[in-house]
Amino acid sequence: MNNPLIMVGSVTYAIKGRDLLRRMGYRANMERTPASLNRVGCGYSITVDDLDAVKAAKILGENGIKVYGISDGDTL
Repeated sequence: MNNPLIMVGSVTYAIKGRDLLRRMGYRANMERTPASLNRVGCGYSITVDDLDAVKAAKILGENGIKVYGISDGDTL
């Protein structure tokens, strides 16, 4: 099973979101969003190894990072 992708609107927000989650102690990474899933933004997403994607998206939103969607990692 792959980690879900938390899709954001720009590479800048992907970097800020990844860094925010890392500062909170989570193993977060960013990667290109597959073209089949990229409906908005620049095509970057955040993955989190040890945190529920919905909880991570909530943390991001509370810190000013707009989340455009969460993709089930198995649909890639």
